Amino acid sequence: MSRWMVILALTACQPGPEQLAEDMNLTRYLGQASVSEVRPTPELGQSTTYTFEVGSGPSCMRGDPFQMATRDREGSNDVVVFLQGGGACWDEFCLAVVKAPDGIPDVDILRTDLSNNPVADWNVVYLPYCDGSLFAGDLDVDEDGDGEADRYQRGLANLSAALDIAREAYPSPDRVLLTGSSGGALGAMLNMPLVRHVWPDAELMVMTDSGAGVARGQQELGFVTGLAEAFNAEGYLPPECLDCFDEGHMAPFVDWYLEHDAGVRYGMFSSWYDTIIGDMFMDVPASQFRDDLAGETGRTHARFPDRYRRFIVDGGMHTTLLGNPIGIIGDDLSSLEFPLDIFSALSNLSLGSLETTQTQAGDRFDAWLQGLVEADSDSWQDLQDEAGEAPVWESSNADED
Repeated sequence: MSRWMVILALTACQPGPEQLAEDMNLTRYLGQASVSEVRPTPELGQSTTYTFEVGSGPSCMRGDPFQMATRDREGSNDVVVFLQGGGACWDEFCLAVVKAPDGIPDVDILRTDLSNNPVADWNVVYLPYCDGSLFAGDLDVDEDGDGEADRYQRGLANLSAALDIAREAYPSPDRVLLTGSSGGALGAMLNMPLVRHVWPDAELMVMTDSGAGVARGQQELGFVTGLAEAFNAEGYLPPECLDCFDEGHMAPFVDWYLEHDAGVRYGMFSSWYDTIIGDMFMDVPASQFRDDLAGETGRTHARFPDRYRRFIVDGGMHTTLLGNPIGIIGDDLSSLEFPLDIFSALSNLSLGSLETTQTQAGDRFDAWLQGLVEADSDSWQDLQDEAGEAPVWESSNADED
């Protein structure tokens, strides 16, 4: 019997999807954080910013307070939960934003004045990303060995605090779009159970922007389990699916969750040769990233063709929901920590946008996203460009085949 048949058999005996997060112990920080300040910030996305007391759990990576923002749209009972990206940090590699800016940034998916933004009139819950743990970490690290913690990776506590505010502000939404870009996309993927727990009756859609869950694959089969251990996030690896991650990718988590929650629709955007994910973070040959992206996402689409669909473009584009990088670090460049050897990869950075991203055949991403949120299968199709020749990433230590 295959592992997926075993999972299906187990699923038949399990409670509803709203119970999964509690069973996985992901709800442990809900209701625990204290708000230290609430500030109207209308000049920053017509928003309200909430700052949390560090001593109550939430924190950015170097000890600065975590904060998030909401925006109400009159007449709307739909909610966008957007998880910002901004790198990741573990012992072997660290590129991360370490402070949370005020308000809501003026990026495509969050703009109210962008006519082709399908969620322009939705309420917004915006989470900056400032602890480098994919919104999943739960540990303090003593980096310099002096006996005191100096790296605080409290992604789960940060997300939980924000969801407490969100649930109070929007207790019974009709629709929830859980989305994020890059590291925030992976955070959205991993935290589907927790968001479902918070809003069990909402129509739930997930859109991961440049975070398909493709990791190092055959190059490092233990990467996923090792990263989970590094973040103290092993609870995100379902016990009945531990062997699902043996091939070195995070993507099987999506299969597992879709098997448990028949009501969720899942959209995924990537380029075939995403330079930031494939080169900078995974450090694998471009051809391997392309093949693994095709294999991992193709498997999930084949299993859930009506609920999991892709939008994959050729080239090295990274993200399409942002349009520009201002939401990642705001205007404070001191909030970014990075290795000095990343500049060659960053020099190749190409960002898409809601206004411009389309396939070679002319299929527009904004229409595809509209189809996802409106459950319109005619416009929400599984779309892939033909992959061009694999580039050689100049900054990568991994040789092409």
